[in-house]
Amino acid sequence: MEKKLNKKKMDIGYIDIAIPGNAENLQLPNPELLTFYKDFENRVLWIDSEINDYSLEYAKYIMQWNKEDEGVDPSLRKKITLLFFSPGGDLNVNNLLVDTISLSTTPVVGINCGMAASAGCFIYLSCHERYTFPNAQFLIHQGAGAFEGTYDIVVSAIMNYQREIENLGRFVLSRTNIPEAVFNENFATDWYLDANEAIKYGLCSKIIKSLDEIF
Repeated sequence: MEKKLNKKKMDIGYIDIAIPGNAENLQLPNPELLTFYKDFENRVLWIDSEINDYSLEYAKYIMQWNKEDEGVDPSLRKKITLLFFSPGGDLNVNNLLVDTISLSTTPVVGINCGMAASAGCFIYLSCHERYTFPNAQFLIHQGAGAFEGTYDIVVSAIMNYQREIENLGRFVLSRTNIPEAVFNENFATDWYLDANEAIKYGLCSKIIKSLDEIF
């Protein structure tokens, strides 16, 4: 019976088609990756996760674009847009991104799309232009640190952490119009601000009313 079936297939004219062995492993590109590269071409980056070692890539991109723009008047350069939805994270990475954005000759625009918290807020404040969505939240605080080791090591680490927190406090005051007394009263706690309060205290200059304003 099997031989007759095979014979019948041959009579019909079946054709053997050779399929490359690696074709079975082919997959459609990741939609998130496609979106990233599309945004990347327009110098748009989403800071939408915890600030950690992976966030160092943002600093590299900003440096790269500044290198590409070398010799071009800042007013004629294509702006870099950072869209924020970050809960915060690593202080050292925060410091690098704050410095990189602050030192960028190419203008950097920051837009709080939902949450700019802790390190996310400090990085946001380093942007040259700052806007926010209507219901976005901001969080300013001293954060938390964990220290271990010998007594001398822990003391040194705490003193260094205290110095960094004081530097961040001065940075926030320099980038906003928050009265120093108000800032000192709230900085030791989790200080949440809505969009209207952010406008009031100079964290940002405008509340986005249409997506057409972003791009």
